[in-house]
Parts: sequence; structure tokens; C-alpha cells
Amino acid sequence: MVTFLSILCAFLLLPGVLGLLVIYHVLIRGKQSPADKSNRINHIRLLWFSLTREGDFVGLFPWLKNDEWDNVS
Repeated sequence: MVTFLSILCAFLLLPGVLGLLVIYHVLIRGKQSPADKSNRINHIRLLWFSLTREGDFVGLFPWLKNDEWDNVS
């Protein structure tokens, strides 16, 4: 029988894995030069800016203004 706890665990699995992936890439993974260990705060800041101000990155990455199908073809 499917319980509430098993349904809750199934729905929280994907966000949990994504969160661990973000933590790994921002805090644990080794950085290449010039972004060394002392630059971790800037990595967190860049992650925050990319999540909250995606319009500011269109000038740097023009493919962001396209539909995904336009980027593929």
C-alpha cells in the first residue's frame, strides 16, 4: 500500500538531487584558474543572479532570447 510518506519521498527526490548537484558544483567541486577557492562567494552570487535576473544575461548569451527549438535547429 502506498503511504503518504512514500509519495512525499517520491516528490522530494528530484528537488533534493538538484539541490545536492548545486551544492556540489558551488561549494565542493574543484575550481579551475582564475576561479579558485577564494572565489566561492562570487560563485554563489552568480548563481543567485542567474536565477533572479535572467534578462541581464541575454546580452552575454544571445541564445537565451531564442526558443529552445531555434537554438537546436
